[in-house]
Amino acid sequence: MTAEQSRPEISAAFDVLAERARNSGYQLIREPHTPAGWALLDAADGEYLHTASSLTEIARYLDE
Repeated sequence: MTAEQSRPEISAAFDVLAERARNSGYQLIREPHTPAGWALLDAADGEYLHTASSLTEIARYLDE
């Protein structure tokens, strides 16, 4: 996501990716106090599985 994108665009992108993550057995969360910024957790036990600095990177991970 770029700095030019508005909060509603980011929120919509988050909603789409959060649903994709849920369908894959993950939970997508915002990690504002870490350099990565976003994290995918295992939905069953909350274990961190992947972190990324952008929602675009999260989408790429889900595409793999």
